[in-house]
Amino acid sequence: MAESSPPADPATALSGREGETSDLLLDRLAHDLRGPLSPLQTAAYLLRRPEIEPDQREELLSIIDRQTARLSTMVQEVSDWMRVRQSRLVLHRAPVAPALVVELSSVSSGVDVKSQLEAGLDDLAVDGDVQRLVQMLSTLMAFMQVRACDGPVTVRAKAGAANVFFEIASPGTHWASGEREALFAAAETVPFDEGLGMRLLIARAIAAAHGGNIIASADADGSALIRVDVPCMAVEVER
Repeated sequence: MAESSPPADPATALSGREGETSDLLLDRLAHDLRGPLSPLQTAAYLLRRPEIEPDQREELLSIIDRQTARLSTMVQEVSDWMRVRQSRLVLHRAPVAPALVVELSSVSSGVDVKSQLEAGLDDLAVDGDVQRLVQMLSTLMAFMQVRACDGPVTVRAKAGAANVFFEIASPGTHWASGEREALFAAAETVPFDEGLGMRLLIARAIAAAHGGNIIASADADGSALIRVDVPCMAVEVER
């Protein structure tokens, strides 16, 4: 199956779907906010009871921690999507080493990652927003880790003629029928992280804002793979 090439105008790659996606976001936000709010309200009510035991109090406080973190993630998704619509997602650029992006993303994702850095990367840099590049790559790592069933997620960085390629593979897993085409076309119906299902679209928007693209592909053994390509430039390295 042929892989699609990067859009001619990356800055407006998602414009045809923005209105529909934003309506979906608002509808999901109204529905999904009830998820964390309900246990928060229950925990607050129970914590006021004088007879509550210390271990029960700790359990309720843990619930509050988890649900407030989930709420924070949802709010961040909304904020990032609005920045996508306003073309304000990437504002600060500087040359950043591909190896650094992989390293920081591995830490940020919090998942088991096996990194492979191919030769030639030391002489290249991406002119980009390192925070957003890390957000993009760590999102893809976390998504693929949820699917992984045969060891850690594998992340490969490769040097091209004018681009850097990041490949995130999930050994032992395969795309379902039609999944590759839909993965970055619309919000997830069932979010992989209990969020609003927008993180993959935001990751694609980050790539587009850097003049690149993200596609769902397959590894040499047929395993599920996501490939990111972003333009790069040569840099002088002291020997």
